[in-house]
Amino acid sequence: MRRAGRLPDDQAEVVFTDVFTEQLGQLGESQREDALVDVVGLCDAPGGKHPLHAPLAGWNTVAVLGGRQRVVYKASVAGGTGLIEVLCLGPRSDSEVYDMAGALVASGLLGADEITDLWDALAILDVVAEDVGLDGWDYRPPPAPDGMIRAAVAAGLLDEATAAALSKPELEAALEHGWSPEGPDPRAALVAALELARARATIPANPGAVTRARLAPRCSALMPRAGSRCIRRRGHPGPHRAS
Repeated sequence: MRRAGRLPDDQAEVVFTDVFTEQLGQLGESQREDALVDVVGLCDAPGGKHPLHAPLAGWNTVAVLGGRQRVVYKASVAGGTGLIEVLCLGPRSDSEVYDMAGALVASGLLGADEITDLWDALAILDVVAEDVGLDGWDYRPPPAPDGMIRAAVAAGLLDEATAAALSKPELEAALEHGWSPEGPDPRAALVAALELARARATIPANPGAVTRARLAPRCSALMPRAGSRCIRRRGHPGPHRAS
């Protein structure tokens, strides 16, 4: 990817090697989030700092952590969808990060078993999506079974459209916790569902906006590494999401 190059719609599937995920895990919380902000920013500016030469031709770097470290990555377009593959993190001094990157490329640590989707990495590292500039509420999970949806509606906990926007575990939480001494409590049911979905995230003041966003048209870009379609809303900024 050239310095002035762009990815389609400034969107990309973003994947990390297991090595990079482990390196992030060794950073302090604020450093980890700062590094992730810079990586997410590659969707808008995939040209990075400068392309590398053989044996790392095709790879690029971006400065993170106040310029003290470099992230080695590759930005490309596969089947019309942007793809950012993040290899490793390390200090630039004495070419340490480049030596590490060269060894990883030579070892073949880029197969499906050695990579982690950005969104999965956020969960592994216990990072809230909004803390790194992402909207973690704009995805649509697989719906709950029809029988559960009908039961929640019949109980007066949720309307049909809202119940259909929830996953099975979310709807189970709504059915369990959506009650007050007076009977069904639709707001409590929806808040319980969202708290299950995002344990550390702040629940929006208007939780119904989340389910309305879930019912909006999906992005559906085919993600080259995941082999599935993006479940975020159409026109979302930045990283695609598979699950």
